[in-house]
Amino acid sequence: MTGNRQQTFAVAVGGNTLHTPMKNPLNVPTKALADAIAEEWALANPLPVSRHPSPGKMPLTSLAYTAIDRIAGQQDAIAEVLLAYVDTDTLSYRSSGSQTLAKTQGEQWDPIVSWMSKTFGAIWQITTGIMPLEQPAAMHEAIAAHLRKQDHFRLSALCVLASLFSSLALALAVLEKRANAKDAFALSRLEEESQAQAWGRDAQADARARKMQEEIMAAAHFLRLLEPA
Repeated sequence: MTGNRQQTFAVAVGGNTLHTPMKNPLNVPTKALADAIAEEWALANPLPVSRHPSPGKMPLTSLAYTAIDRIAGQQDAIAEVLLAYVDTDTLSYRSSGSQTLAKTQGEQWDPIVSWMSKTFGAIWQITTGIMPLEQPAAMHEAIAAHLRKQDHFRLSALCVLASLFSSLALALAVLEKRANAKDAFALSRLEEESQAQAWGRDAQADARARKMQEEIMAAAHFLRLLEPA
């Protein structure tokens, strides 16, 4: 790995400097991330350097590819995509069919909801059932401003987290270290776990959940590797 004058680090494996699928240099903002990506490639041997990995096998590399090839220069558009989660966020919609589940949701989700309200200066709205609601315009505006401050690497991870959590609130909580990724994943799946306890576990559903958790943990690790040394 070699640092350039813009304080980014090129990833090199076996003496070859890596490029993205769009032929952009695979330059990342920290040496820690560059080292981790190089280690992914080393562990993937005998995968040729000329081949590009699948996301599941090399998640850090894939997140960097997305940041460089698809998000760089498009940050405002990506912020708008993420804002779509604000009015559909899992944490806003409480169970109407189970008082026990609704109580658990309140106890475990309300600390994140309160943090969102305090952080972004507007009351995060909640409802019962699935009828759509709209968060206050001030909440949208404050979150939009916060997202636009994020670089393309952090937005890459946020897109993965928000999608898999079905919650931008939980994704932001992980970004800002208000919650760790493992706990946030558990919070995102309170309804699924309640159903599993009531009706029994499903092997295929559990396998999908494990795969989701692996992707979430990788995205959170990617965020930590972006932190300055």
